Amino acid sequence: MSSRHPRGRSVTKRRGLLAALGFGLFSSQAAAQTTPFVDQGTGIQFQRFFGAKTNFGFGVALPTTPSNSFIGQLSFPLVNGAGWGGFSLTGDMEGPLLMACWADGKGGIQASFREAFNEDDDPPEVTGAFSVKPISEGTSVNNTFLTFTFLCEGCLDDSLGLGAAQTAGTAEMGWALASTAVRNPASSAGVLAFHNSGFGDFKANLGSARNAEFETWAALVGTALPPGANARAFSGNGGDSGDDDGDDDDSDDEGNFGTGGGAGGGATTGGGTGGGGQTGGGFDDGDDSNDDSDDD
Repeated sequence: MSSRHPRGRSVTKRRGLLAALGFGLFSSQAAAQTTPFVDQGTGIQFQRFFGAKTNFGFGVALPTTPSNSFIGQLSFPLVNGAGWGGFSLTGDMEGPLLMACWADGKGGIQASFREAFNEDDDPPEVTGAFSVKPISEGTSVNNTFLTFTFLCEGCLDDSLGLGAAQTAGTAEMGWALASTAVRNPASSAGVLAFHNSGFGDFKANLGSARNAEFETWAALVGTALPPGANARAFSGNGGDSGDDDGDDDDSDDEGNFGTGGGAGGGATTGGGTGGGGQTGGGFDDGDDSNDDSDDD
């Protein structure tokens, strides 16, 4: 296995789910910016990062008065129902609260919080004073695309990486996308494959994500998704090992567009908005020689 990137840049070898999440492996290029986006199924107005080459999107909506919650929307392509997408509350892989979602293989969606402690071990599923409550009108999944709209309740706290007081301006966040199948997809502790479709960071214009209609949109939520039986308490100690050096970001998917359609963990059924698009595949074998999202 080569340790060189196909384009000639050296990369650090990664294994397991932590490699899959890959947050914090960022480019020296300027980060992409969020732009306004209106979900046609719910009318929710987001500030959204959108990658034109990957078709990955992550949107944020906030109340006018800072609180510990936000409405989020993850949207991304699937390949024959396979793949996953996720975000980080900061631009780092280790330390902050991470969340990923994927199709559960039964017509629904799994959502899972994780916390990374180092670059080699699978970050465990975590639980705490935060939860995910799906918004069914903005959620759908089929064989080619997944859209998951949700209230992330209690997710904004300094100990999790991003506090409510930091939402007045712009904050750096991370994203990752894979087109390969999640192992044991029916479980919120499912094993995620390498983020072969892209990863990186972006600047979220959170001040512009505030909206007086937030409480109206938040009232659309369903029941909080339960964490898995083996989820551990979020410790806030992730990333203390300080071994992030030498990481490269090969995502560089910086396209952003405007309006369009679009718990510790658990499953929810889909049925709201959707989209299309596909990306390539490949399960993580621990070799980063193919760590090339090619979103330049």
